[in-house]
Amino acid sequence: MENKRVIVIVIFIILLFGWGCVIYKFSDMNTISSNGKSTDIITVVLEKGLEFTNSLGITNSHPNLSKIEHASSLLNSPLRKVMHASVYFVLAFLLILIVNMLFKNKKYLVSLLITVILCFSFALTDEYHQTKVVGRTGQFKDVVIDTCGALVGCLFYGTYYFAYKLGSKNVLVVKHAKVKE
Repeated sequence: MENKRVIVIVIFIILLFGWGCVIYKFSDMNTISSNGKSTDIITVVLEKGLEFTNSLGITNSHPNLSKIEHASSLLNSPLRKVMHASVYFVLAFLLILIVNMLFKNKKYLVSLLITVILCFSFALTDEYHQTKVVGRTGQFKDVVIDTCGALVGCLFYGTYYFAYKLGSKNVLVVKHAKVKE
């Protein structure tokens, strides 16, 4: 049983480091490349979304390319911030799984605190790294957004953890009580 737990922890550590590399790779893009890729993705999603909803008869909208590109440029900044939070959501989720397993699911609040501190620290170093990339800047606002994403990841895990752990214990107590009656 202990060997299985160690193997699972090692797998999650590998996933965690892999995800950290993904974040680093995104941060390593220069401004033109980074903005260009995200705007291109938004443009494609808008075009395909309109094609799909038009084909279903939900909409009947056929904007020209300049209107779609304008909408893409307006959506780019807020969606990039959502992506900041999302990648740290995943980072925190992986990290809290590992830390909680290391504590054998006995110190959830300590696991939560360690996870948030490590995610905050990684966000700080990531933003510092961006100051070394051509055309990029490190912004503390992004560290806050990243940390909020990490907190949401921890809350998501915590909701699952407590519902599963406490819920399964309560079910066992109720079943045991019914058996005694």
